[in-house]
Amino acid sequence: MLTVGVVIAAIADAQSKGKSTSGPSQIDPSVISGFAILLLAQVLSAIMGLYTQTTYSTYGSHWRENLFYSHFLSLPLFLPFLPSLRSQLQNFLSPPSILFSATNLPLPQLRKAGESPPPPPLPFISFDIPKDILYLAFNALTQYFCIRGVNLLSARTSALGVTIVLNIRKLASLLLSIRIFGNQLPPGVLVGAAVVFGSAGLWAWEGQRIGAEGRGKGKMQ
Repeated sequence: MLTVGVVIAAIADAQSKGKSTSGPSQIDPSVISGFAILLLAQVLSAIMGLYTQTTYSTYGSHWRENLFYSHFLSLPLFLPFLPSLRSQLQNFLSPPSILFSATNLPLPQLRKAGESPPPPPLPFISFDIPKDILYLAFNALTQYFCIRGVNLLSARTSALGVTIVLNIRKLASLLLSIRIFGNQLPPGVLVGAAVVFGSAGLWAWEGQRIGAEGRGKGKMQ
């Protein structure tokens, strides 16, 4: 049901942008590619979740080590894209920039009688940071907190629970992007969101019910 909800939301979003999916001869190739990538990402995410769960159950829940090695060992995979990355970095370093400055005015301080005079004013300090580099750093910081939370969650719950949380996070990102960039929210996206959140609610309710039954049996024994 979670996958169905995500697919409904994605189809509705594509149709709202003028990319038809009504007939075989009218299907936009980018829509097919997008759905193929989405399906592949879902399958790989599920496999990785099961592998992580097996690793944790065998060697212990060392999620910090998993976070480090999963990123460190994947760095060589970017070597074939080094020329493209270098070109993108040069584009990021180009203007426009954001100016940060400190004035040379004295800092206001309250001084009692007999105290030493206030320190001299700060010298004028200014530096500029390329706007794209600042955005990239902020994006990297938010991605760090996101993946850190995912690894911490995978150490405390099952692979299914992590997959459900990630699906909800993806749908929430889609809804936020539609809202932030001023796009209209199609009815199909709302239907897909309702299916996803409803499925997650059913899973959480069932988990609580099974946990309550297990605790009840434990007390009876």
